[in-house]
Amino acid sequence: MKGKKSKRPLLTFVKILITLSLIVLAFWALNLLMPLLVHKGNEVAVPNLIGMTEADAEKTIVPLGLKIGTARKVPHPDIPIGRVVAQYPRPGRKVKVGREIDLDISAGANVVKIPNLEGLPLPQAITALERAGFVIARVESIRSANVPAGRVAALFPPAGTEVRQGTEVVISVSTKTGTFPMPNLVGLNIETARGIIASHGMVLGQIKSAVSTEPLGTVLFQYPEEGMPVISGDTVSLIVATDSNPATKR
Repeated sequence: MKGKKSKRPLLTFVKILITLSLIVLAFWALNLLMPLLVHKGNEVAVPNLIGMTEADAEKTIVPLGLKIGTARKVPHPDIPIGRVVAQYPRPGRKVKVGREIDLDISAGANVVKIPNLEGLPLPQAITALERAGFVIARVESIRSANVPAGRVAALFPPAGTEVRQGTEVVISVSTKTGTFPMPNLVGLNIETARGIIASHGMVLGQIKSAVSTEPLGTVLFQYPEEGMPVISGDTVSLIVATDSNPATKR
């Protein structure tokens, strides 16, 4: 009787140990092994979508159980507008079924032309440029005989120039007074140059002579030089050609 009694605690301990082992094994199988097996079966490799349109990219990934996530437009100098520039996750990476694939879609090189705004009122011109993505660097006044005061006389870069969005633009606004670019007088006869100077309200100042092969009286040099900002009342100095042959002076 004593032998039977001594074996009962041992059997009970063995049963408990076996039960605990089974519980641990079941827990490990349910929480570690099964998820690995299930997830492994639901993974797919992300295909390469670079260069596709967004519609074609979606057609490619939907049969794999994937879907388009965020699609943002970014500038790109080479890939045509509307094509995939980049994707996240990258091509070849394995992801779970149902995963969203984010795309960067080319918006092109963002090259645009400076619009022709000559004759528009300044506020309207500023609005048009800002809406087109340009930055107003500054507004200058320029005297113009053809454009009414307060309206755009010129832009820099000039209208029609191809530039990138975000380029700074200088607006020149017409005024009846103020500065204007000095006209070119070089190569003109002195009398013609004199008339142009007077027509702009400037004053002909010092005239010097220099020996030259150019015809007698031809303007060789001017100051202010062509394109320099001048204003009515400014003095213009000239150097004109004189004959190099002494015989012609007799």
